[in-house]
Amino acid sequence: MLRGVNKPSIAFVGAGALASALAVLLHTRGYTITEVVSRTGVSARRLARRVAAKSGKLGALPITADVLWLAVPDAEIATCAKELAELGARPRVALHSSGALPSSVLEALAACGDSVASAHPMMTFVAGEPPSLDGVWWALEGEGKAVRAARAIAKDLGSSIFEIKAEEKALYHAFGAMLSPMLVSELTAAGALGLAAGVPKAHLQSVMQPIVERTLANFFANGGAAAFSGPLRRGDVETIKRHISALKKTPAEREVYRALAKYAGNALPTQKKQAIMRLLNEK
Repeated sequence: MLRGVNKPSIAFVGAGALASALAVLLHTRGYTITEVVSRTGVSARRLARRVAAKSGKLGALPITADVLWLAVPDAEIATCAKELAELGARPRVALHSSGALPSSVLEALAACGDSVASAHPMMTFVAGEPPSLDGVWWALEGEGKAVRAARAIAKDLGSSIFEIKAEEKALYHAFGAMLSPMLVSELTAAGALGLAAGVPKAHLQSVMQPIVERTLANFFANGGAAAFSGPLRRGDVETIKRHISALKKTPAEREVYRALAKYAGNALPTQKKQAIMRLLNEK
């Protein structure tokens, strides 16, 4: 693949899991990653070696790329934008990948003539090899030139795109939180119950995996109502009563169970709903 042909050069500010994944994926798709910068420079050097880029501390290394991509924690984006604006670089495209914040958090760069946008992929990023972004959806918001640049990059990664209003970003990010970290939280709570019930720790994930995978397959094939099963759907009040009584041994997981069961009672097909909701609401 010819590197850089009709592709903008990209510099990353930040070298965490998301920046690392994007930089590596873009590098393999023929993009030139010119610089990787971070607060300390240590993580930047590690990532830069993987993508044949220069590395350095924020503010100490000139940024020469067509696209400046801020991939730092939400609380640091505005501060980084101000610091980068003070370096006096030429106008370009500036992106950030916060799911919760709008493009206006880059206002310091916009004031210098940069076209700014937020570009958030609906995917989880953790340490290790980057996930494929093929088929992943990106939410874009911001100024025309920057949105067009982000759209082209996302499509080049095999992704799909929709545009979102700035004022809906926080709600959109809460949606994403429920799809991954809170799903992990629910599974962790379920695992704790399994251990409390005597499931051998060595086999816990093997016990959980088939039913979780089948449930997800049912949900994505047919929707929530069709995938929903168990005592709530059947209206089995006595079984739910036994659950709640047994869960007194694990109070934290009991609250998770109650919250999820209450939501299910209102949002999903549930028999004997009134009796079940009274039971769930008992102190």
